[in-house]
Amino acid sequence: MEIKEKILKMIKEKESDLPTLPIVINKILSIASDTQSTVRELEKVISYDQAMTSKLLKLSNSMYYAQKTKVETIKRAITVIGFDEIIGIAIGMKVLSTFKDESGVDLDMSGLWIHCIGVATASKELAKRTNSVPPSKIFIPALLHDMGKVIFTIYFKNEYKEIQKLALETKKPLYLAENVVLKVNHALLSALLMKRWDFPESIIMPCRFHHNPDAADVDFQPQSFIIHMADYAAQKAGIGHSGNMAPTLSKNSFKLTGINQSKLDLVIDMLRRNKEEIQEFFEMTTEA
Repeated sequence: MEIKEKILKMIKEKESDLPTLPIVINKILSIASDTQSTVRELEKVISYDQAMTSKLLKLSNSMYYAQKTKVETIKRAITVIGFDEIIGIAIGMKVLSTFKDESGVDLDMSGLWIHCIGVATASKELAKRTNSVPPSKIFIPALLHDMGKVIFTIYFKNEYKEIQKLALETKKPLYLAENVVLKVNHALLSALLMKRWDFPESIIMPCRFHHNPDAADVDFQPQSFIIHMADYAAQKAGIGHSGNMAPTLSKNSFKLTGINQSKLDLVIDMLRRNKEEIQEFFEMTTEA
């Protein structure tokens, strides 16, 4: 059986070694999928998880959100952080903790999570500079776009070492090296994993096409391009470590988003200036 077939079988089979998400995430995903969901519903779900509540309160009082008065309730934290953003952070924290106890990981998991925070931060800033993507709606897929790398490095450790070596030697983007060795890349794997976990398409599709946004369905192309550009910006700014040594930008990025090079450079500079805040965000969301 080829490696690609093994990967696809592992994703499809319900009895595979892949972990199931905590019940609280299923409830949060249900809220994310329902356009009629309220702050009260989200507050109620989060409040049942004391560890998540503590981390989100600390995060809402961090330098990243720069509040002048102390945030003491989850309801206020949702207001400060944002309804969609707090959903993304809650999901991201639980997904990360689901896998972080796995042994033999060969990818810099801390560096990857910091990179993802940087991409989410850049995505919001880029979305503010275009009328096609609401900034609040881009944060979740941007934060979770590289989830497939975690699966690769845990379950296909030796192959992923080969991929990283190939990418370094050939100076190819990591996802292309993944295609060569595994015949499937982390963006597709992220989408397959999210589908298994019943994520909504508004999260799945931008993750699936963040390396080739031109191929995305027209309904998800703007989000895919924003995350694609934010991924590039975070790598250029040196935020975390994605494992990719050759960041590339689609030639249609500027044309289809209306974001020019100077605007992209401003976002890259913003990320560099906010490294300390992003690092604190990481620490708040990963502490025991």
